[in-house]
Amino acid sequence: MPVEPFEITKLILGLIVLTIPGYLWSFYFSEKLKTAERIVFGFMITLGFLSCLSYILNALFKIKITQTLAIILYLIFSIPIFILFALSAYKYDLSKLKPEKINIKYVWLLGIIIFVFFMTMLPHIINNYYLPFHVDEWIHWSYTRSVIETGQTSFPNPISGAGELATPEIGFHVATANIKFFSGSTYLTIFLLMPSIISVFMALTAFNIGERSKRKYGLEAAFLIAFIPTTCRFLGPSFYVAVTMGLLILIFVIWLAIFKKIQSAILISAFIFFMFIVHPVTALAGSIILLVYSVFLFIDKQYKTGLWTIIFSVVPVIMIYYISTRWEFIIEKFLESLQGEEYIANLPAIWISFNYLSIITWALFIIGAYFSFTRGGSMKRTMSLSSIAFIIIIGLYYHYNYGLPIIYDRAFMYLYLLVVLVAAIGLSEIRRTILDLKKNKKYKSSFLKYKNIENILPIAIGMIIVLTAVPVHMDIGYYQLISEENYDDFIWLEENIEDYRDVNHSYDRAVVNPYEASAFAAITGISVVSSSMHPLYRLDKKDIILSFLKNDCIDTDLLNRYKASIVYKNIFGKCRNNNLTQIRDNIYIYSNLTE
Repeated sequence: MPVEPFEITKLILGLIVLTIPGYLWSFYFSEKLKTAERIVFGFMITLGFLSCLSYILNALFKIKITQTLAIILYLIFSIPIFILFALSAYKYDLSKLKPEKINIKYVWLLGIIIFVFFMTMLPHIINNYYLPFHVDEWIHWSYTRSVIETGQTSFPNPISGAGELATPEIGFHVATANIKFFSGSTYLTIFLLMPSIISVFMALTAFNIGERSKRKYGLEAAFLIAFIPTTCRFLGPSFYVAVTMGLLILIFVIWLAIFKKIQSAILISAFIFFMFIVHPVTALAGSIILLVYSVFLFIDKQYKTGLWTIIFSVVPVIMIYYISTRWEFIIEKFLESLQGEEYIANLPAIWISFNYLSIITWALFIIGAYFSFTRGGSMKRTMSLSSIAFIIIIGLYYHYNYGLPIIYDRAFMYLYLLVVLVAAIGLSEIRRTILDLKKNKKYKSSFLKYKNIENILPIAIGMIIVLTAVPVHMDIGYYQLISEENYDDFIWLEENIEDYRDVNHSYDRAVVNPYEASAFAAITGISVVSSSMHPLYRLDKKDIILSFLKNDCIDTDLLNRYKASIVYKNIFGKCRNNNLTQIRDNIYIYSNLTE
């Protein structure tokens, strides 16, 4: 059930709308940015502004998060830059808005972007399954829906329909809500395509980082981004989850840090804040990288820039501490883990494999690390040393249970991101070394006589990586929480249940297969009696619910006991309870429930 072209068009147009004002603001950040940099800057700065300000306004002043608020904030952000451009036409030649002339490098970049998009969509293509795979995606779908429907950053638990939920990844749901506000796309369109779009932005940012280096490695970095793996155990770019957006913010912060000026330091502070409310663990990873970076800046005697980096990395954490108590539990557990408190993971240890990126990429990583320390600047050395830091973090938890399970789980993502960036340096240095040898008349080799060997060899290495890594990615297994038939049923219920509701019948809780409950609640907005997948809810009632469904739904007392007025039965045949009214295949309502 692929998404319709019209829905894809709406999403793309919405993202363009989000990008335009930030694209224009990029000229006030730096006049020397390339078009690829302005595109990423435009999207990130606008989405970050809307999401952070929406969260702050709701957290501090209880202003509801709505499409109207999003449009007002967008206008506040956009109108000044349009006015500035109009008033400063004499200063900013409008020809600067035009992209650079297309050369062979941008042709390669376009091909790489298409490949990155394809690799991120690979799990859906291989399995011919065009719904979210991971249960976390369905949870984020539920929470985003709750933000939009309530306008609040704390809302009733969509699974149970009761209590108040304050998710620590609220920034991700607010950001997704803004994407929906401006695109008008369905949740399915967003959750299916945004992972690939985020990966494209990551590849563009990696390209921008590489092109900012004196010894350029932009194309290599963009290419290797495609091989960051996605598994059900530690997640990854192919799932639309908070850590995926966190990775994009993280690599964008790395790009910002390269500029070494006060404007970038201020923006780093803002995006550390954004990263924290999107995915706190990724913000911790960003802080580790920035701390390492500041050390290298001090070593290079760039004391002022190093001090800015430290100060503006601390400011957002202080802001968060005073704005909300939402993250106190996480911060407390993190501090306790540093003091030696052990937290045992409920999930099995992650199987460490070098094959996701291919052995060749890891070899290139070693080469890149060598050149980073011998010939690279502060950021190259930072990426290499930070990679080692994440390897240590993984090793400490794996062998000694030192740290938090969630940090151990997500550290693989940050490690893979840094490894591919450093490996890109290694791949580019192979090309550069061949060129240097060619220029050295004292060095004679028949190998160097081949025309364009400096380009052919890196391309050949890239093809070997594709041939070895892609089959590994194709063999990664994913579970399917629901079928496309289930999805069609749930969508129908979401669109039509209002026709059956009145003052005496709310139809707001359902008996459904507990395994499918998370997806059911996400799509329909209706709470459930029991869920056996994350988040677990009344797990002890799972067998009772399955027995009810298996025995033709005849136990009316169960419906009264758990205040359930909807039954979804797509297993064990039909319901044979005269108290139930069938309104569609597999869907029944119970009208005699006392509200």
